[in-house]
Amino acid sequence: MSVEARAFTAPEPAADALAAQDLFTLGRQASAARDAGLGRRGTFVRARQLLAGGAWRGPRDAAESYVEAADLAAIGGPEAAVAAGVGLFVGANLDEARGAAAAGLRIVLRLPFQVGEDDQTRLAALAAIDAARFEVWGLLPAPVGEPYGLDTLRLFALARLALPRVPHLLADVGTLGPRLGQMVFGFGADELRLGANAHNPALTRKEAATLIRGAGLTPGERFADGTIEEVSA
Repeated sequence: MSVEARAFTAPEPAADALAAQDLFTLGRQASAARDAGLGRRGTFVRARQLLAGGAWRGPRDAAESYVEAADLAAIGGPEAAVAAGVGLFVGANLDEARGAAAAGLRIVLRLPFQVGEDDQTRLAALAAIDAARFEVWGLLPAPVGEPYGLDTLRLFALARLALPRVPHLLADVGTLGPRLGQMVFGFGADELRLGANAHNPALTRKEAATLIRGAGLTPGERFADGTIEEVSA
């Protein structure tokens, strides 16, 4: 069964009250915000990466092509990436992301975080993203060092609630691991990033669907034309 990806319309959060909420209240609110905007569904996509040398990593028939910020200059800049067939920019710097957006790339912002940061620090970083004068397609929380479970879950919930105009919250199974990568779907995540496993379509499709279904969501594979195909058991 295929469906069109619908526009994201999450409710505005009470930002000043987020830090006062306990973890599981935040989780319920974040899941409700995701469900209100996207439905009770988790997605994954097969992607390939354009590397600095101009070669591709990943399956040739991938639905999505992306470039990392670190490789962009060697490729020739965002316009050259677009000309090569790239559709998605992944990076942490807002100025670089703004330039990539101006060239027509969709933007996934990487948000570095580490254990021990307080909510105010994280909410300030999220507020800067919310104030960015360009469209951010998705946020990719990226742990610096070992990710800790409860700390990571709280960061995901805060991100979903503090960024009502950012439709997608991505979980990178390569950095979080499969268990934590599954758990963050209970705290606002909606898409699983397959990382280095994306070259193996049979394996990743089955594993991604199993992880998402185990989180209590309907799994779907996203395609280049915007359709999402539900993955049956």
